[in-house]
Amino acid sequence: MEKSEVILLNVGGYIYNTTRATLVKYPNSTLGLMMKEDTLFSKDQDGNFFIDRDGQMFRYILNFCRSGKLCLPQQFSDYDLLENEAKFYEIEPLVTSIKSSRKQAMKKYQGFNYIEVVEEKSYYFLHSTYVRTVTSLYGRTDDLKALPPDFVNFPENLLTDLGSNYSKLTINKCDVRLQIGEFLSERGWVKEHSDLQVSSSIEDTGYSNKKYKELTYRDVWKMYKKND
Repeated sequence: MEKSEVILLNVGGYIYNTTRATLVKYPNSTLGLMMKEDTLFSKDQDGNFFIDRDGQMFRYILNFCRSGKLCLPQQFSDYDLLENEAKFYEIEPLVTSIKSSRKQAMKKYQGFNYIEVVEEKSYYFLHSTYVRTVTSLYGRTDDLKALPPDFVNFPENLLTDLGSNYSKLTINKCDVRLQIGEFLSERGWVKEHSDLQVSSSIEDTGYSNKKYKELTYRDVWKMYKKND
């Protein structure tokens, strides 16, 4: 097929026009493999390739394939969501760029400390319902260490990979996000932003359909005090 061929993609209900050459720029990525083995992927009622992922985040994925550069708007905050999407598409240079951009963005926070709380709930429906919850925290290491030990354990699960003063912490407990929010609020932290992302899919197991549903809650908290 011609690399200049125009391809229409339906990503979570958002329609994108691009070329085959753009989609195969990273041939070992999910998009590259989709163009090689297009019979393995679903199509919508109009014949467009259908990908059941976040349609809004895909604009950054596609632009990176076009230019090789990560271009984000000012005050962009959905780094965890975008990184998750980049990992799904298996574009390693993009994953690296997102991590670098997150570090730079966190350095720009002046005059206040910052904690991002992300809770991911995965529901699996087959013969019964199984729920898995993972909560991730991003912020200054000293602020994360100030959280009650009932919520977190240190230092085994503390990853200082976001810069010298910042860390990422993963907690495998249910409903920790709300408890952390209450704790921060009582100590003067202000919730600046909160949102919810929902995605779902169905897998044909051969004898029944296995349904998946993912809910991602994101809270951004600020404390107005001087950073180092």
